[in-house]
Amino acid sequence: MDYNLYQRKDTNISQAEVEWIDKNLEAISQKENVLFIFQGEDEALVITNKSIYFPIRKELQNLRYNQINKIKLGGDYDIELTNHKLKSITIKFVTPIDKVKMNLALNLIKKNNAQKITTTVEDIQKLFDDFTVIKHPPNQNQHKLPQVYLKEFGYLYKEQWMVSIIKKGEKFTRQKSIGSFTAETNVFDIVSEDDRFPRMFESINCDLENLYHEMLKDLDDNDKVIDKCWEIIVQFTPNMMVRSDYWRNFVRKILESEHKSTFLEITISVLSKSYEDLQKLKEKSFYKHISEGKITNSKLNKVLILFLNYILYHLNRLELIILEAPANKEFFTSDTPVNFIPNQIEGKYGLFNKDTEVYFPLSPKYLAYFRFKGSENSNIILNKLKNRGIYKIIDVMSEEEYNNLIRNEIIETSNELIIAPIELKFKL
Repeated sequence: MDYNLYQRKDTNISQAEVEWIDKNLEAISQKENVLFIFQGEDEALVITNKSIYFPIRKELQNLRYNQINKIKLGGDYDIELTNHKLKSITIKFVTPIDKVKMNLALNLIKKNNAQKITTTVEDIQKLFDDFTVIKHPPNQNQHKLPQVYLKEFGYLYKEQWMVSIIKKGEKFTRQKSIGSFTAETNVFDIVSEDDRFPRMFESINCDLENLYHEMLKDLDDNDKVIDKCWEIIVQFTPNMMVRSDYWRNFVRKILESEHKSTFLEITISVLSKSYEDLQKLKEKSFYKHISEGKITNSKLNKVLILFLNYILYHLNRLELIILEAPANKEFFTSDTPVNFIPNQIEGKYGLFNKDTEVYFPLSPKYLAYFRFKGSENSNIILNKLKNRGIYKIIDVMSEEEYNNLIRNEIIETSNELIIAPIELKFKL
């Protein structure tokens, strides 16, 4: 017979449970309304309007609702049932949200049973469909360029932090409050019935932002990039990259093109150790979700987290140079702060190869430069510098070479907006 199966894990329910269901479900349905089957962490549950069945429990194969004294939430993943003999029965679920949803469903069925109301499949489906994860706050301003980063480039005006902005093609500056600049409501949110996911992207952002000043202090206090500082930089760089409109639009366009499958395969390939592992990943529910259907903002954010991980994986293999700007002529930044230059080789897939370079102004004072060891086509001047070294610009470049770096690798590669490292007001 047909039934709704709520499969919560990538693996199917066990063969023993399938056999039990095939053998018993028809007889059960003669006496009770079979509502659904729900996959828990260790077992599948058969839920009817009168009973809960446990196909693989030897000592307890079914429990009628009129035998249940109380249904309550247990640990992070548990529901505890207490029968009239005050014996506790624990059911463990795959996610905290499964626990909450099943608690609502079981209490509804128990209540209806006590009132002699027949619970239907439609009643349960409506309960699950209407269930939403409550985000706090429901609407949140989320910054594509974090305030902690912008403040380094900003200035204080009447107790408000501002930045000076130059829009490409315009001959005057604008003054913007960092509180609203590049902020958008719920832009990084993910639609999910699992409470771990809706603000996952924003949580990653905040965790890295909290390490930002620690990273700058380490650069101030050392003459080379220490391990802790290096770890922050190689995580902060791809995070700042995928948050920008340029890269969000880049990924969205690929996902809406004929190259979607190739891009997704390359992106998740870093999660696998072999071709066989990659094929297994493609069979998982998360991959089917991101590879099928319309590209929503939520789905884009899921892919961007995977894309971030792909960039991080490869940045770990690159060498890192830190350049320190003169105090009177600091680095600009932009709405696309990470200038990722793939230098792709014709016929090769992926964004990384032996000539890939990355420029990223970490602050007005420091710029991070990534390159592959032994690259012959990377920046000729910077190619001579040692991995993890911190160098003053005046010691490695002429003023003209420095001006060219700012113009070519920062200003010209901005998406639309250039951010000055000082209060700058002019109108030509």
